[in-house]
Amino acid sequence: MFAREFLLISITNDYITSLSPEIKVWQIINNRLMSLETTLAEGKRKEKEDLEKWIKSDPTILGRDLLIIGEQVQTKSGPLDFLGIDKFGNTIIIELKRDKMPREALAQAIDYASDVAYWDLNYLSEICFKYHKQDLETYVNENFQDINLEDIIINQNQRFFLTKQ
Repeated sequence: MFAREFLLISITNDYITSLSPEIKVWQIINNRLMSLETTLAEGKRKEKEDLEKWIKSDPTILGRDLLIIGEQVQTKSGPLDFLGIDKFGNTIIIELKRDKMPREALAQAIDYASDVAYWDLNYLSEICFKYHKQDLETYVNENFQDINLEDIIINQNQRFFLTKQ
C-alpha cells in the first residue's frame, strides 16, 4: 500500500494555478489497485524505501500520461527527486517530502520549476539518456505512440507533484 498526497501546480506564463491537494492510499487486491483509507505511516511504509521504488517501477501511479526521464536531477536549486515529461511536452518535477509541506516544499518546487524552465530539448535528452540509455525523442516515441514529438513544444510549461508521506 502507498500514499499519494500532492499539490499539483501548473506554472504557465508567469502565473500559478493551484489545484486542491489529493490524498490517496492504494493497495493491490486481486491484481487491481484499490483505494484505501489509511496513510503510509500507518502502513509502516517509508518514503525513500517504498514510494521512490514504486514510482520508479510504475510512474503511472502519478498519472497515465507521464514518463519519468530522470532521477536526482541536479538543478541550480539542488537535486530534484524525479523529472518527468507528459504527452503534451510539459516537464514534470516530482518531489517526495517527509517533513516539509506545504510552504517550504512549494517554494522549493517553484525554484526547481524555474530552473527547469530554461532547459532545452538537448539537455532534457541528455538527462533521459543518463536514466534510460535512450535519447528523449526515442523514449517518448516508444512510450507515447499516439503523439509525434515534432508536433509538440517541449518544456513550454512545467508542472510538479509534491508527494508527502
